[in-house]
Amino acid sequence: MWEKGAANSIIIKELEEAGDRDCRFCDGKVISSMCTKPLDIAETAHSMFIEANLGNAGLYPGTLELERQVINGISSLLNAGNIAGGIVSGGTEANITALWIARNITGNKKVIFPKSAHFSFHKACDILALEPVMVDLNENFTIDIEQVERNIDDDLCAIVGIAGTTELGAVDDIESLAKILPENAFLHVDAAFGGFVLPFLREMGINVPRFDFSIPEVCTMTSDPHKMGMSTIPSGALLVRDREWVRRIHKEAPYLDLIGQLSALSGTRSSAAVAATYAAMRSLGKEGYMKLVRECMDVTAHALNRGRKIGLEPVMEPLMNILCLYVPQPREVQEKLAQEGWRVSVAQNPESLRLVMMPHVTRDSIDGLFDAMERIL
Repeated sequence: MWEKGAANSIIIKELEEAGDRDCRFCDGKVISSMCTKPLDIAETAHSMFIEANLGNAGLYPGTLELERQVINGISSLLNAGNIAGGIVSGGTEANITALWIARNITGNKKVIFPKSAHFSFHKACDILALEPVMVDLNENFTIDIEQVERNIDDDLCAIVGIAGTTELGAVDDIESLAKILPENAFLHVDAAFGGFVLPFLREMGINVPRFDFSIPEVCTMTSDPHKMGMSTIPSGALLVRDREWVRRIHKEAPYLDLIGQLSALSGTRSSAAVAATYAAMRSLGKEGYMKLVRECMDVTAHALNRGRKIGLEPVMEPLMNILCLYVPQPREVQEKLAQEGWRVSVAQNPESLRLVMMPHVTRDSIDGLFDAMERIL
């Protein structure tokens, strides 16, 4: 701890120096992240509500109403009706909370999820003392339904399907998972990335597999506004079909101004994230999001074409704005690209060079990247 405080000018200079060492989305060279620069209006909204803690909701009825409107808006995208939910810190917290609810209601311990699932499910099983059962992927890089069925027994707590896998952007066959779901188990869908992409692809006439609450067996869903929702970090959403289920994780906190608002993992909840998400959704509307998704898909198609021109084939035809390319020695390519300022990632299943075309990534970005790759390869 510093003995004495410093002048604001010194602090700002130190912060600027630290920030200068960080990557910035605005230069278009970060093509590995599922996050992007938030809308300006979202940043403004975030700063307006920076002091508010929605964990003590009795003090913040205005923010509570904003959250209700945000959840209603996301619910409409995901074909849900009058549904419970809230804004949390991100997909990890949402996924953990969903399995917490499932465990407390079913009393069971086994959770089945694909090898493509986000690492947050391993965290959830560790924290909640659940038994993780990872199943293989089929030739489409989606969950192997037959293997899931073989692992179902009386101790099943939940089956997890992914709507937009982190590595490939693949969408599991949620309808088939619903058909084999036992009556007393939960079906959770992790649409942290897909939640703000797939509904708009569907609106664009693209054949998107059913993945949302239009499937009656889907119990809970994750969707992250701080990804393609254009909100600030951290902002995730958890949707729960039955409001009564949320009560099963409720803990009393009688010192708060509004009793009964702690049915979440975090005691302190960011009102700023709620306001930023409201601002982003209110600013863009469906038309704005459609435009964003269409532009990202155009850049994705451009990246696919550039890759094919130099002999690089995709692991799968991209459904969303994620593209994985078979590249010789992808780790070495990643390192050489990083030396020129390009940030890409390496997928593991299968090993390939992974590109995520977020709104800050343009056709010019892709041209610069592939010009660099041509030199490297």
